[in-house]
Amino acid sequence: MIPDASPEDRANLAVVPFGFWTDHEPQPDGTLKAVDHAKWGKRGYANWESSDKVSRLMKSAKDNRGRDDATLTVWDALEPHYKRWKEGQDAVTDGYALEGWAGGITKGQITACKALHIHSVEDLANSPDDVAQKLGMGAIKLRDTARAFVATLKSGTPQLAAENAELKARIEQMAKEQEEDRKAMKEFMASHSLQTPDMPEDTVEERRGPGRPRKAA
Repeated sequence: MIPDASPEDRANLAVVPFGFWTDHEPQPDGTLKAVDHAKWGKRGYANWESSDKVSRLMKSAKDNRGRDDATLTVWDALEPHYKRWKEGQDAVTDGYALEGWAGGITKGQITACKALHIHSVEDLANSPDDVAQKLGMGAIKLRDTARAFVATLKSGTPQLAAENAELKARIEQMAKEQEEDRKAMKEFMASHSLQTPDMPEDTVEERRGPGRPRKAA
């Protein structure tokens, strides 16, 4: 038998809430009864979805928790979102939003993540290889960066984690811009038949043998 799922357990489930609504079903006495429904998908699958009555999902989870080999259920993932919905709030994904993460993720990657129902850094960090690879080139590295970021969040230093991620992203961007500038300069000089000046990393100091003096300026 297992207790109620922890927030971390819920985050590890691949279930993504799509929404909740209420239908009114006729009863034998002629009255209508309000019945809540839920719809969900699977993280990593763009065109997969399922739905069921909330009461049925709750009963299934309750019955499962009474078993010796109990496991987490769909309801364990949907429950906090359902509670927010009942309180009049949007059913949003838990975790650190991708839009606020300065971990080197691009707008295109955010769009690709959301198409696979990956809405937070935690979602990305928990993505298995087959899901992460659907994000395209560099996805595994991006997921590793997300995992490192989540690890720092768990250590109690979220502000430092955000600052480190932002600094890393800036350094990588600066290096990329410098390389683009170098390439553009070389292409310009070549197109005008000019001698390309030595760049810092193009210049290699001449090696001197033992006891050999430097050349005079």
